[in-house]
Amino acid sequence: MWGGFHRLRPGPPFGLVRSYRQVADRLNELIELGVDAFILAGVPHLEEARRVGRHVLPLLHDRSGKAYTA
Repeated sequence: MWGGFHRLRPGPPFGLVRSYRQVADRLNELIELGVDAFILAGVPHLEEARRVGRHVLPLLHDRSGKAYTA
C-alpha cells in the first residue's frame, strides 16, 4: 500500500503498488475479509484498465476460493 498518490494527482491518496501477483494477492485478502467492491484506477486510464483486466483480474477469486471467470 502506497500513500503518496496525492502528490501526483488529486483523488484518493492510497493505492496498491507491486507486481500483478502481489496486487491480486492483496485484493484477494480483502475479498476474504468481506470487501465486495473496489474502485480500480490508473493513468493513463485505458491502458491501465487493459493491464488490470489482463494481468490482475484473472488472479482474483471469490470468498470460497473459486477463481473468477469472464
